Amino acid sequence: MTEARRSYKGFHIVPCVPDTAEPGRPCGRVELKAPEGGLGIRFTPDWPDAPTSLKQAKEWLFTYAAGIVDCELAGGFGIDLHHD
Repeated sequence: MTEARRSYKGFHIVPCVPDTAEPGRPCGRVELKAPEGGLGIRFTPDWPDAPTSLKQAKEWLFTYAAGIVDCELAGGFGIDLHHD
């Protein structure tokens, strides 16, 4: 499993993808942590269409997590990811 630690608006996003993509199998997960590291969530997306490459899977996972951060900072989901 390959992990790529990234940051978005102070939040820590870790997209994790398998070393090989297999049709019909989950293609990665995301760990999302608040800036102070005290709060975190982990999710595995249900892909409507599998990514064509592991690079694409990493980008999709990061983009999805960044969208969660944006929605929460705008007062959306109630996940309680406050960034003051």
